Amino acid sequence: MERDASHPNRYLNRMQDPVFRNWKGAVDEHPSSQSRQPAPLAQARNAAPRNGSRGGQALERGGSLEPAIEKRAREFLGLDDLEALPKVLPVRAEQLWRLDGFASDIPFTNTMFIPMGPAADIGLLYEAIATVVRRHEALRTRLTLDNGRPIQVAEDWKADGLEVVDILRADLTEDRPGRKSPIAEFSQGAMDLYAQDGFRCRAFRDENQEITLGILAHGFFSDAWSSQLLLREVRAVTSALKTREAAILKPVLQYGEYAQAQRRSLDRDLASHLTYWNRKLSGMPPARLPYNHRKETGRRGRSYFFIDEEFVAPLTAFSLDNRISLTMVLLAAYQLALARWSGQTEITSAAYTADRIKPEFQNTFGFLVTNLPVCSRIDRAATFRVFLADLAKEFYGGYSHRELSCEVYDAIFSPPKPFCATVFNFVPLQKNFSDGELLSLPSFPETIIGPDASRPALYREIYLGLTQYPNGILGKLFYNADLFTPDGIEIFINHFRKIVRDITADPDVKLRELLD
Repeated sequence: MERDASHPNRYLNRMQDPVFRNWKGAVDEHPSSQSRQPAPLAQARNAAPRNGSRGGQALERGGSLEPAIEKRAREFLGLDDLEALPKVLPVRAEQLWRLDGFASDIPFTNTMFIPMGPAADIGLLYEAIATVVRRHEALRTRLTLDNGRPIQVAEDWKADGLEVVDILRADLTEDRPGRKSPIAEFSQGAMDLYAQDGFRCRAFRDENQEITLGILAHGFFSDAWSSQLLLREVRAVTSALKTREAAILKPVLQYGEYAQAQRRSLDRDLASHLTYWNRKLSGMPPARLPYNHRKETGRRGRSYFFIDEEFVAPLTAFSLDNRISLTMVLLAAYQLALARWSGQTEITSAAYTADRIKPEFQNTFGFLVTNLPVCSRIDRAATFRVFLADLAKEFYGGYSHRELSCEVYDAIFSPPKPFCATVFNFVPLQKNFSDGELLSLPSFPETIIGPDASRPALYREIYLGLTQYPNGILGKLFYNADLFTPDGIEIFINHFRKIVRDITADPDVKLRELLD
């Protein structure tokens, strides 16, 4: 049945669309303002115009975009020579490459473990994986450089078999952050994308001869949707090989084709995207987070927490009743937790969202994720329900301009720093892809502090990643260890937990009660 476009919740009505379910002064003193940048990016920032105290404002008196900004953006994005670079990365992945240089020790990977049953046929399993890898170029792609841009190079898959590693069942069922095991060693493996592709797989055999397939893909070539796509196709091909039938798999477009389509879209609508985001973001203040640490480490701290299903279930029911995704509910809680923690009532964060609205890219394996700037102006007298509706309107209003992520906007306009310092990502329960029982994660009441790690640019200063399991939600809080201590981060986690509990109890609670 068609929805009434005049319905007051029309901005919230996205539940049936999988794209929307998934997903100077004090500023000069900010410690990250002198962070390392490759020379081309630093030069690009220096060339960006700065008009007035608002920073990043690039509109002329009549409201149109300054021609110099669009010209520089086109050069930055490589839009004037599209046909000469047929295998570029998507624009956000390319900008993250500029910031990080794809160093081989960046552990930005997506890991998945698939139960394959007792005494699984390892040879048949390898053949199934090889079939899927041949279908998706991103699984057998490395990088090279062409005139300073990273280019995808698809090659034949080099693995000639599937390694089997003996483990204890507890290595899987009791896997917790910081625990050492063959599973953890596999998950934390480094990848040098200039020398090799970004895909690994391994079979793990426990004491009961049960086989679990471990799959690991570099995050710049994979996302959560891709992981589930891989799961579905490996199972389908395995089943077909057992019965000696042809596997029925849907047609796919390649990751490089997605990158080209994205740039063609930007070539057509760039001025509209630049104008929209500059009007939206140029008046927002920089983040003023409660930094409690000043030490040059270059590292990322990691804290983990768990929200039990007793709190998640009512939030899920509320989201369904109000025709809004659980992603939006949790993003609203995140924005409010940041406001309580920082004392600011104007918050600009970045939220991960899938860029798979076009049907032809539903089965593309790759990193089809943008980082959408989200602005919140918090009225303490409003209720959570009203704040949530306004946030959803803000978020979905910017979705058609998603091709300019916060990292790309930052590079083009150079707004006051820190800009989009906080990132939110939620991966909902993957029911649509799972053929068998969804595995629960061992819950834990306390915050677990994991070992620190290298710090990729995509995590910004604060990154909250939430993953839903049948028994609750796992929270991963990654933070700039130069600026925060684990104790300081614990304060934020407690704010987020409390706000989740309070909105579960009363979705019409006043914001002042959540912020005091």
